[in-house]
Amino acid sequence: MVEASEGLRHARPRGPRSGWVPLGVSTAVVVVLLGGWALVNTVLPSGTPVAAGQSMTIASAEGHEAKLTFGRGWEIFPGDSSAGDNYRLGHGSTQLRLNVALPERRASDIELWEGMRNIVRVGDPSASLTDPQPVTTASGAEGLTGVMHSNRNTGTATLFPSPNKGFVIEATATGAGQGEAERLLQTLRFDRVGGGA
Repeated sequence: MVEASEGLRHARPRGPRSGWVPLGVSTAVVVVLLGGWALVNTVLPSGTPVAAGQSMTIASAEGHEAKLTFGRGWEIFPGDSSAGDNYRLGHGSTQLRLNVALPERRASDIELWEGMRNIVRVGDPSASLTDPQPVTTASGAEGLTGVMHSNRNTGTATLFPSPNKGFVIEATATGAGQGEAERLLQTLRFDRVGGGA
């Protein structure tokens, strides 16, 4: 009996610290992996460059398609974009988000602006839009633009309804150099395509 209890005493852990070794090794592996991913994210570009002069269709519905033509320095973030629905674009520290909205009914530009105001608040409850001003692109597309304020940043908000108001391009730009976003939006045009009104 004494021999059995001696064997059990030696089989027990040597103290409370013996369980920390596997935990310490596991923690070190997690830290190395997370640090490695952070390093990979800083070394590899997270966006895909868009060639200067390239035109891209960002939405198409009810007989019209919306196109942008890019200048130098723009990139698109495919992981944060969904063709025909929403896009995240970047130019240096400027971030431009484009959303394609499909109103349930034909609405006035002011009603569309109020809808955009509500959508912006869903993404950031502290966000607000100023009253809009009219804006016209180089091709003659008419829309509204205003300043966007939030606890995080200040930027601009712009919307352009398609000619028959079947869909709306909503854009928010943040970061320094928002003039680049404004220049890109100035290239927006609506082209007619077959099969629509």
